[in-house]
Amino acid sequence: MVLSIVNEAALPVWILWVFGSSLISLLVGLFYGLVSSPDENTKRIVVFGSKASGKTTLWNQLMDKKVVTEYRTTDQEKIESFNVFANNRYVRVLATKDIGGGDMFVRYYNELISENGTFVYFLVDLTRLHETKQEIRSRLQVISKCIKDKKLLNCGFKIIATHFDEYDKNNHYPLEKTKKAKAEVISVLTDKKINNCSLKIDLDHIMVANLLNKYYIDIIKKEIAQE
Repeated sequence: MVLSIVNEAALPVWILWVFGSSLISLLVGLFYGLVSSPDENTKRIVVFGSKASGKTTLWNQLMDKKVVTEYRTTDQEKIESFNVFANNRYVRVLATKDIGGGDMFVRYYNELISENGTFVYFLVDLTRLHETKQEIRSRLQVISKCIKDKKLLNCGFKIIATHFDEYDKNNHYPLEKTKKAKAEVISVLTDKKINNCSLKIDLDHIMVANLLNKYYIDIIKKEIAQE
């Protein structure tokens, strides 16, 4: 009789626990199914660039992590898959790596540019554009070669000219300053042809940014979330 009473008393709690756990699992599954559909709602992006151009800062901003303004060199760190919300939709950015900007890290380009649909953000420091010109040009060649040799389809590319807040400080007209910065990037990088490079370096493939400013991060997020 005692055993019967205990079972009858415990049964409703057990049922509620199972039902509640199942419901939570179902809701979580539905949520991630909506935000990470492998066909429509995932993006594969990589971020390359020169030293101190803001690669790690960009990753942290996209992941809504705390940004460290003190410069720290990056070796290589794994970027776990994460969600970006913009344009009223979620997009899951697939796992990749954050790599340093030194010459020794260029060998990882081939590893990271390996799938159709990869979008490459290449960061250049506006305040060091002229001194890093040859380095940038040679790395753009490597990126182009990776895409061409692997016959990858639907890959995207954009140059982000960073440290815009430090550029031409005496110019207080944002639109004029933006046009000047973009024109300078094009002029410096295309003053002579980059051999074996099919990447487009034009106004449509360049943006300026202060990566500590939410305005520019939101622009990048919206681009990532485009259908």
